[in-house]
Amino acid sequence: MSIRQKHEKLPKNARPSEGGVYTLSHNGTAMYSAEITKYDGGCWATVRVTEPFNDAYAVNDSFDIRVAMYEYQAVSGVV
Repeated sequence: MSIRQKHEKLPKNARPSEGGVYTLSHNGTAMYSAEITKYDGGCWATVRVTEPFNDAYAVNDSFDIRVAMYEYQAVSGVV
């Protein structure tokens, strides 16, 4: 028996763009600013931290995120 996975996707107008720099927030708390280095419009993206907002992240940390778990605010003058 196969378990079907639920894929959460953001509406097209709320999705980040590959190459863009955004402040990513989770549950209303800004976590870090990051460049979206890889994103094809699906569930996952690769980000590179440009400005951490807490000790959990460092500049240039790179990792994959579930896109639908974050809110995105374009960093002024970058996107």
